[in-house]
Amino acid sequence: MAHAHTVHNDRLDRLAIALSALCLLHCLAIPLAVLAAPAVTVWLSGTETAVHWALLALAVPLSIWAYSRGYRRHGGVAATVLGGLGLALMLVGVSHLLAANWEIPLTLVGVVMVSVGHGMNIHRCRQAHTAV
Repeated sequence: MAHAHTVHNDRLDRLAIALSALCLLHCLAIPLAVLAAPAVTVWLSGTETAVHWALLALAVPLSIWAYSRGYRRHGGVAATVLGGLGLALMLVGVSHLLAANWEIPLTLVGVVMVSVGHGMNIHRCRQAHTAV
């Protein structure tokens, strides 16, 4: 049973990492596309925030679920705190609380923090599993 729980939690964290990678690719592709094709700048800049909101709407519940399962399994808070801070940065970026031009940098940093947090969660869950 414990092994199945660890494998299931690994899948949640890996799914969250994949979602973070998708977000990261999106954030990096937009500026490159804008530089490479000025004709589509208006179309791309009009969808950027909507895509970030959609990805954040997927990332928050998935991450909360994976981090909470991981915490129950291994009891460490570092992954959850790091991931939570990353999600908060993503929220600040997409909501333009600082300024619209901070959206991409805050989102990129947040995505990396969330991904590292999920990686830490996987590692800690595996450690807890082998200790049992």
